Amino acid sequence: MPKNRKERDRQQIENTIDNLHEARETLMNEAVPEEEKKRIREKNRHREEQIASLKEELEEE
Repeated sequence: MPKNRKERDRQQIENTIDNLHEARETLMNEAVPEEEKKRIREKNRHREEQIASLKEELEEE
């Protein structure tokens, strides 16, 4: 894997983790409607899958 792609993947992992943490904080806000919380939980599941996949790609090189 070219170094620039490797660095891009690392940055993408970092950004996705940041988004995951922000979303978890939003879930703790009681003012957020339940439908929105449901949507956020689903997005977080996808984020976790994406993080795992990107980490696996980095390890394979």
